[in-house]
Amino acid sequence: MFGPFQRAWLERPERDILAAPDAIAGARATLGGTVEDLLETAKPTADPALLPAPGEDHARERLDRWAASTALDRYATDRDRLDLEGTSRLGQDLRWGLISPAAVRARCAGPGEGRRRFLSELAWRDFYAHILWHEPLLARTSSRPSLDRVAWEHDPRVIDAWRTGRTGYPVVDAAMHQLTTSGWMHNRARMIAASFLTKHLGVDWRVGEQYFMEHLIDGDPASNNGGWQWAASTGTDAQPWFRIFNPTVQAMRHDPDGAYVRQWVPELAGLSREAIHAPPLGAYLEPIVDLREARARALTAYRDASRTRSPDPRSARMHDDWHGATVRKRAPRAGDRSPPGTR
Repeated sequence: MFGPFQRAWLERPERDILAAPDAIAGARATLGGTVEDLLETAKPTADPALLPAPGEDHARERLDRWAASTALDRYATDRDRLDLEGTSRLGQDLRWGLISPAAVRARCAGPGEGRRRFLSELAWRDFYAHILWHEPLLARTSSRPSLDRVAWEHDPRVIDAWRTGRTGYPVVDAAMHQLTTSGWMHNRARMIAASFLTKHLGVDWRVGEQYFMEHLIDGDPASNNGGWQWAASTGTDAQPWFRIFNPTVQAMRHDPDGAYVRQWVPELAGLSREAIHAPPLGAYLEPIVDLREARARALTAYRDASRTRSPDPRSARMHDDWHGATVRKRAPRAGDRSPPGTR
């Protein structure tokens, strides 16, 4: 559970920040072919102009700016706002080892709720890394074995509509356009898009996890897996399966003026603040599902799966390890259900 992990994480002394070595022993890996060959194979969709400058020097500059910024002090209130620059954008630097979690913690620690909350998100990152290290099977299986039996749908047309940002729900479509255009997606948007795919569209979380890994420049196996299992309610210390985000309500709350949607779904730029998150008939794509009906189907699918006992001894052991009697008896604490990951 994250709460006890975070307390232990915070109680550990900060590690010394070591200087970079002059050289790293070992064989040098080389990539075959030219850069053009690699790009032709990978076919990235992100606009290079929207990518952060690569390299350790630029990563350290980003950390310096973030640690000294007023945005860090406002992080607790602004981190979920889709229309604000309220997150660190250090995810790709942490993912590729350009800066270390120890260095980020040392630079960003301090008084105030914003800094405290940011360190909590850094702890979430380590939490998921620890979980996947000790239970590598979670890369492809649910932490809650019974929920591996959810009757997922697999309609290629539905999946393609989600991937290409053509669901008819502006905030979901904006999130998917941001991903493929910039190689990054705001954390709140990740939660909305993931919840919509798994619970409103009924698609296996592994489909979304794979698609994110194909496009995210900060795509980390542990954090991405943990985030998707959190949203799908299949992971350890995830949101309850009966909690289903309403994308329209989420958009109104976290993009109140519609600036995020206007940026990534420009065909809706002319709509009013009141209409942009729920466009009138004919003003935008017809919604791919009815939210009320989709929610009812999801609740039924999860309820049926949660009542099924798994005969798999490994799954039973994992269930006992992660969701044993102590966990079931513990009352929830404020902060335990924080959205995962360092943003």
